[in-house]
Amino acid sequence: MPRARATARAIADDGRRRRPADGGYARGDETRARIVSAALEVFGTHGFGGASTRMLAESAGVTLPALHYYFDSKEGVYLACAEHIAEQLEERFCALTARTADALGEAALSHARLLDMLLTLVDGFADFFLGAHELEKWVMFIIREQAQPTKAFDIIFERVMQRTFNILATLVSRLLERPASDMEVRIRTFTLIGQLVFFRTAREAALRVTGWRDFDGDRLKFVKRVLRAQIAAAFAPEQKSPRRRRS
Repeated sequence: MPRARATARAIADDGRRRRPADGGYARGDETRARIVSAALEVFGTHGFGGASTRMLAESAGVTLPALHYYFDSKEGVYLACAEHIAEQLEERFCALTARTADALGEAALSHARLLDMLLTLVDGFADFFLGAHELEKWVMFIIREQAQPTKAFDIIFERVMQRTFNILATLVSRLLERPASDMEVRIRTFTLIGQLVFFRTAREAALRVTGWRDFDGDRLKFVKRVLRAQIAAAFAPEQKSPRRRRS
């Protein structure tokens, strides 16, 4: 009887059978994951407009009916890719920012402690952006969304980018002794993030300039040391921007 009910729920209003929304067998989950993984490469290479459901199906090694069994449409696959990226980034960034978020709840934190927290986060983000090779599938997908944002960008921005920005902006605001809503705080936070992201989005240019083959091992450690020194200098007490006088 439970299986019959699950089958009934898998029938759409238009009569087409679809995979149950609340899950399914492990083999079905593996197929769905395979479609998403293949679609990330297809969309990254061809964009949403240049990709077809046939291309997606062939890349994943499934039939067109199987593709529609798991997803309503090409847009459904595309949004599933965005959800996958958001979920993976969320998992990694939450691990990086959770301790910082807890510490920021303390009333009195010295400038040195705040700076150390910021540098620790930068180390973690550098490990991820420069050292995580699994990002390759996601980069072009995200870059295309930056250029022509869709609902997929809303998913990634709201679940990951906005939350990560808020944590970093809170640290920067405390270091500058300004509210997080202050425009200088927001711009300096975004500039801070840009230093890390640019190493990924302009990875090939960075490798050619340095003459390196990758950012692994000692090369990654070297980049992190330079970033730490640069950020520490930017937020040294004597470098804090003077508060604007209220008129």
